[in-house]
Amino acid sequence: MPNIKYSPLHSLHVKNKAKFIEFGGWTMPFSYKGTIKEHQFVRQNHGYFDVSHMGRLLINKDYLQKISSLICSDLIELKSGKALYSIFTNEKGSALDDVIFWKYDDYILLICNAANTDKITNYLQTEEIIFEDLTEKTALVAVQGPEAISNLKALLPIPDSFSCLSKDMYTYARTGYTGEDGLEIMVNVEDLDDLISFLLQNEIEPCGLGARDTLRLEASLPLYGFELTEDISPVEAGLKWTLSNKNKYRGSDVINEQIRTGHHKVLKKFSIDSRNIARTGTKVKAGNINGIVTSGNFSPILQKSIGFVLLESQPDTDLLEFEIRGKFIEGNILKKRFLS
Repeated sequence: MPNIKYSPLHSLHVKNKAKFIEFGGWTMPFSYKGTIKEHQFVRQNHGYFDVSHMGRLLINKDYLQKISSLICSDLIELKSGKALYSIFTNEKGSALDDVIFWKYDDYILLICNAANTDKITNYLQTEEIIFEDLTEKTALVAVQGPEAISNLKALLPIPDSFSCLSKDMYTYARTGYTGEDGLEIMVNVEDLDDLISFLLQNEIEPCGLGARDTLRLEASLPLYGFELTEDISPVEAGLKWTLSNKNKYRGSDVINEQIRTGHHKVLKKFSIDSRNIARTGTKVKAGNINGIVTSGNFSPILQKSIGFVLLESQPDTDLLEFEIRGKFIEGNILKKRFLS
């Protein structure tokens, strides 16, 4: 693949005998000791993920107003030292990307999905928003799990949940993508050795993108390209809670109309009480309403198949029929998170 990118941690991944995949133009570790084992590391103890493939853009606070007109959440009133999950929307009200902002006194750090970094940087340039692209100058490491914070206290002051700090060579936030507590830590490439030494000394296990995907699914978290796309809006994805921007923003008229009328696609969580996995693209029916699975996998914690299904409209039944390998398998819509 031309112009393939490698993480600053690539040599460490090779040393740890990682199995690699190509993702968003990067060669990244899929697993080391196996996805299920790594999933359990994070649910029961702690693990770390190399997420250096995600875009990191430093933007001066003078551009807050412009950025606010492009996203569905209230970045203006967000206090310095806080993190914000939000969505860049297009004229159709659908998602260009879902992102995290870390807000500091003089700047914001925008973290976007690897596959969308070029799209978002081009978009910002079109809107005459000046930024510094830190993606290839830095590494981004996510340390996650119930024991993560107690270990990281020896390295860094710990912020509140969804808050961010900057200390010495580290810029970081108490955020993540697994449903567990932890920190996402950005560090310059030349200062990376100290962080890796700390992780090794504390026996924090490396985990790959395979476990990151099963963990985020169990945690009921969407993934761009699956639960969110340029044809799926925050409303359709069940993310109305992100719509805190009270001012006009790109696509807000369409989004407000979807809320007013209820005429839109609907994303639902589902489970199947067996090992039949309804994977991405599986056809589904809820009564007479058609749908398609956006993400599906077997949950190591729940010991059953789970996932998201996008239906053409709001169903009047919780019973689902999945077409899996020529057979119709029953499942059910869930009205709560997979993990409580």
